[in-house]
Amino acid sequence: MSRKKILIISYYWYPFAGVGAYRVSRFIKYLLRNNWEVVILTTKKSASGITQQADHPIFEKCKVYRSNIIEPVGLLSSGDKKKEKTSNPSIFYRKNTNWKSKLAVWARLNLMVPDAKFTWKWFAIPLGKKIIRKESPDIIFSTSPPPTTNLIAKKLAEWSKLPWVADFRDPWTNIYYYDDNPQSKIAKKKNQKFESAALTKADHITVVNNGFFPENNIDGKVTRITNGFDPDDIVENTEQIVANSKFTIRYFGSMKINQKPDSLISALKKIEDSNPKIADKLAFEFYGSIDPDIQAELKKSSSKIEFSFTGYISHQEMMRLTLQSDLLLLTIGKSRNSKFALSTKVFEYMISGKPVLGIGPVDGAASELVQKTNIGEFFEHTDSDGVFKFILKVFEASKKEKALFERDQDEVDKYSFKNLSSQLIEILEHQIERK
Repeated sequence: MSRKKILIISYYWYPFAGVGAYRVSRFIKYLLRNNWEVVILTTKKSASGITQQADHPIFEKCKVYRSNIIEPVGLLSSGDKKKEKTSNPSIFYRKNTNWKSKLAVWARLNLMVPDAKFTWKWFAIPLGKKIIRKESPDIIFSTSPPPTTNLIAKKLAEWSKLPWVADFRDPWTNIYYYDDNPQSKIAKKKNQKFESAALTKADHITVVNNGFFPENNIDGKVTRITNGFDPDDIVENTEQIVANSKFTIRYFGSMKINQKPDSLISALKKIEDSNPKIADKLAFEFYGSIDPDIQAELKKSSSKIEFSFTGYISHQEMMRLTLQSDLLLLTIGKSRNSKFALSTKVFEYMISGKPVLGIGPVDGAASELVQKTNIGEFFEHTDSDGVFKFILKVFEASKKEKALFERDQDEVDKYSFKNLSSQLIEILEHQIERK
């Protein structure tokens, strides 16, 4: 088969990457290794303020085009300089909001449809047409969130008549924050219209998990391609691994208020009350963006347990620290569709060989994956007793240098991005042949 060229539309790309770029960057990596040409349409800047360098030289082979975007960061910032300025979805979960924050929430829900990046399409669509004329791609691939990405792809697919595969890392109108912050009837109807039009137009749809679009009749053209791990991220050199002075539990990534691990907080209080000597030997390290209210509650849970909060670190450093952990924490948010959530972290934790403490729906996708691969246990947000017993069990096992879990390597290998990308490539090639 002759060499194929793909136009990928992603709001997140290096150096403005963060967790939003991980999935698409792994797909791109293995597309390039399979002799595809990759052209990327992204933005000139990002409201997140998170920057990171590409973690593999292969990405230099990509041709990257950047369009302007007008982001309403002034309106959507909290106004509190002590708290991180974020736009979406953190604005929905602030406590003690002032009039500016309330206005920001209302505007985000009802004026910025489908999302706070809606202005991007004003610039990305004209640039996208120029890219298509110049680069002559064989297919378009877009990844969401933000949903605006797929609206851009829809317009470009209609204009160019190119096949289009739409990728969804999260639901659109069924995303969790609308449960607690419903849009007005007009805005909701407009958002649903955007969603339906994009799903109808896309030649194929890939989703991280099932259940994203229960109201839409798209069964015949949807493929579940989960998140996963990159085999290249497996740290082979363990000489840099340093023993912890305390039993260390680590968490990586963002933790929004709807992910607040109530059962963990209660369990830590119980450990301090019943086993103060053990509490004194525990340390929690959080890396990333942790909601300030969650930080405060964790610190209040125990005066003996050591807590530290650090900002985002490089992916390489994160992978090294997972290997150095005694226990890894995973939290799934509380929402109507939380059982469909499949965090990227669980796959990165999976290859560390360290036990995982999961908090979230025990009948959900993340819990099922943890059980199938045998890397840890999951507990409901209300099951503080279960979390309490689990932490003590892992703590005691670590003293005896005893492994509680032996991961199922055959199950783990199913989630390698090398294998997942092969699924995507098969879909892309089929869509190109159909056209």
